[in-house]
Amino acid sequence: MKAEKTAEIVIVGAGSSGICAAIAAARAGRKVLLTDRNQVLGGTNTLSMVSPLMGFSSGGREVVAGIAQEIVDRLAQRGGTLGHIPDPLGVTETITPIDTELLKQVYYELLRETEGIELLLNTSLVSSKVEEDRIISLQVLCKDGVREITGDIFIDASGDGDLAVASGVPYVLGRESDRLAQPMTEMFRIGGVDFTKVRSYMRSHPEQFVLAPDADSMPYTAVSGYFDTVAKAREKGDLTLARDRVLLFEGVRSDEAVVNMSRVILKSGTSSAEMTEAEIEGRRQIDEIIAFLRKYVDGFQNIRLLATGAAIGVRETRHIECRYCLNEQDVVAGSVFEDAVAVCAFPIDIHDPAGQELHWTKTDTLPCYDVPYGVMVPRKIRNLLVTGRCVCATHEAAASVRITPTAMALGQAAGVAAAIACSEERPVGEVDVHRLQRALLEAGAIPGKAFV
Repeated sequence: MKAEKTAEIVIVGAGSSGICAAIAAARAGRKVLLTDRNQVLGGTNTLSMVSPLMGFSSGGREVVAGIAQEIVDRLAQRGGTLGHIPDPLGVTETITPIDTELLKQVYYELLRETEGIELLLNTSLVSSKVEEDRIISLQVLCKDGVREITGDIFIDASGDGDLAVASGVPYVLGRESDRLAQPMTEMFRIGGVDFTKVRSYMRSHPEQFVLAPDADSMPYTAVSGYFDTVAKAREKGDLTLARDRVLLFEGVRSDEAVVNMSRVILKSGTSSAEMTEAEIEGRRQIDEIIAFLRKYVDGFQNIRLLATGAAIGVRETRHIECRYCLNEQDVVAGSVFEDAVAVCAFPIDIHDPAGQELHWTKTDTLPCYDVPYGVMVPRKIRNLLVTGRCVCATHEAAASVRITPTAMALGQAAGVAAAIACSEERPVGEVDVHRLQRALLEAGAIPGKAFV
């Protein structure tokens, strides 16, 4: 098989992080190949309906901007978002409800407009050829057969670290103690919700909900609660899934809700067999949840199923070993790094890998910390960067840094870093981080708390 020089920068994974990486690298003048095994752009946000977005703001200021904000602005032009609004749960400062169908349109629109990007969907990574700590080429399976592609710099935005692992980079799967990962969730959207009744119940029973102090004055509704109701249904056998609460968010349209309540535990997102089992179980749970809501929760008697995710949402799989490993103390302490390339404003939010609880690490102030370049630079391969939820982080820290706005910011940083490494013909680990930070600032991004 003859290898072909397809692009200067090759990106595996066209989720939110990979898309931002591709746009950033192309805008820096590089020729980019963006691949994905799916048929649709956007990763978990579009395929798994993961919304709302969380973590754009902290301390009354935007901490994620650049391409990520451009995406939100374009969504707003299409009526596909309510913008950055206060979080009624008080978990983060703002949340950004989105229409995931319109997000697909925005992603395709941006890629059409960005010169220098070749998009190749329906393309799965098969193997990576490595020589002297450099990726030489990739074998990918396309609909028309196996193709070998080469590039100068490679970016793993697969979510699972597929390219890094294929290239021999070590990793940790899930949490270190038992290798279990956070549960998967089959997201779905319902219509016909009477939020007037929901809000009335929440006002009468505040002890049954996780709420921000001023939630009652907010026009938008998010629900994390009905603890006693869930316990009652579980006791009677009407709810069997490992969940201790109702978790849902009002949609972009007022009678709709995006439900984040299903929970598939003890399955690995890196096993095709277990992913198949998870998809089957997730669909079963959707039916159970809808029946539960209709029977037990006032305001949901007339709900109807509008849409389900095309794929179950995966929160955690592999954490690729890199130059630096983000840890729990970094998140809680609001750490600042000299090599910062992004800011994350979200707490540690762990869905119990083996049970029904949600562990949210509360601090005196809402978390806001730098994400260093080192979490993206594998120790072993000189022309590879990782971005998105597979960056180097402990199980606890990954439960914070995995959110979409941060993944977008890291993607933009990866794209710019790859462009610099490509233009200077140097390993990604030798990129001048201060130059990278300046380039991100010039592109409207926010590379660290010192630049907010």
